[in-house]
Amino acid sequence: MPKFISDRDVSFFRGLARELVDVVIENVCVLFKVDLRETKVNIYGEATNKSWHPGVELYVLIDKEPENVVYDGFGPDNSQNITFKFDREMCEERNAYPEIGDIIFFNESYYEIDNTNEIQFVSGMAGKTTYGNEKNWSIVCSTFMVSKSNLNIEERIK
Repeated sequence: MPKFISDRDVSFFRGLARELVDVVIENVCVLFKVDLRETKVNIYGEATNKSWHPGVELYVLIDKEPENVVYDGFGPDNSQNITFKFDREMCEERNAYPEIGDIIFFNESYYEIDNTNEIQFVSGMAGKTTYGNEKNWSIVCSTFMVSKSNLNIEERIK
């Protein structure tokens, strides 16, 4: 493992990673952040009807688990877990930082973030390069599928 890494190295890695994800792989998702000013909470700090800021499109790497179908007394229920891997620098540029409770729209389904992880570092070392660039590389979010009817993101037919 290298002990020293320059800003030029980090810039080269970021350029390669961004080109690979944005131009070659091209997985696009939409991140919806909770609008805390418009969301009403109860005395426990919970909200049954959340309001959302407009969605922000982001390129992402994805690890999908197979979709599961469970048949209960009320009919089939789909579930799926997906891990989304965001470029931290791109999130900062678009002012869209994924957090627990936010919603991601991907492949005609909605997924709620239940955990985030930011420990993927360039060269495996935390901290900054000699010129102050952050070595923290990505934001990894684990999510689970949520029902569209539980969200107030789409207009519903009346």
